[in-house]
Amino acid sequence: MKYDDLKKFIKSTKASKSTIYRFYKKNEDLFAETKKPNGKRLFPVDHARYFDSEVMFDENKILRQENQSMRNLIDCLAEKNSFQNTFWEMEWSFFFTVAYKAERNKNSCFKQMHGLYDYLTDKYGISTEIKLFFTTESFTNRKGYHNHFVIHIEDKKLHEQIVTDIQDYFNYDRVDVSKYDRYKAGLFYMSKDGLTGEDWDFISNSKNITTDEN
Repeated sequence: MKYDDLKKFIKSTKASKSTIYRFYKKNEDLFAETKKPNGKRLFPVDHARYFDSEVMFDENKILRQENQSMRNLIDCLAEKNSFQNTFWEMEWSFFFTVAYKAERNKNSCFKQMHGLYDYLTDKYGISTEIKLFFTTESFTNRKGYHNHFVIHIEDKKLHEQIVTDIQDYFNYDRVDVSKYDRYKAGLFYMSKDGLTGEDWDFISNSKNITTDEN
């Protein structure tokens, strides 16, 4: 695969720097195909086709979608019995996105999330409460699915180690992690298309936690 630096990529796409980075922010699977070997971001030459006027994202359409998402968020907050409201009220530690290198289907993604949960609870389950809520979404510009999930780790002393364990668990895939911020409405983004079938799950070991008093 051939690559261009930013200056050449701007020239070939006839797009501004902000437009290019806004595009990749909305298409994490394509961003994973860029590289930064020496501190300088390089872009696949083949990606220039995505900036053609016929296939470029319609900014007005994106704005309408964001406005609709905000309306959905407000509706979910107002509906006290909604899943979104229930999960929003819970405590969470981190927000993760896993973009798999392999082309996984929904069932495979479901198994990956449960495999991660089983791994963590086997290793830490008697030491801390662990809660995990995940959703599965299709990629925008390639086949297959990826996962978003939030995780709560009661023992803050284990935060750093468990984050490292999760990154190691998906060491062949692209993993993005950030501290959970309830005001960024990540949970609502995760469930914006509804919660059905294999698209999501909530798993917790809260009933299995032992204490020194027991």
